[in-house]
Amino acid sequence: MPNRNYIKGRRKEYLIRDKLIKEGFDIVQRTAGSHSFIDVIAIRKSDKQILLIQSKPDNFPQSNVNKLNKEGKWLNGLFNCVFKVL
Repeated sequence: MPNRNYIKGRRKEYLIRDKLIKEGFDIVQRTAGSHSFIDVIAIRKSDKQILLIQSKPDNFPQSNVNKLNKEGKWLNGLFNCVFKVL
């Protein structure tokens, strides 16, 4: 049986996924089991937007949120995207 923190985190990721689908994102995927800093990825074709989301508990301190946003800022900008099937 998974621990309570995992269950809570998974539940929040599913809520994020459902919200993004309602917002019109064409591809929304949890990265379960990846152990990366990205928990959910979402892509919307209409405005070519890609979201990389780190899900944290509701009681996560705002100072830590600001720190994570600062650390991930380098990801914002223009990128050359390549799709491959291997």
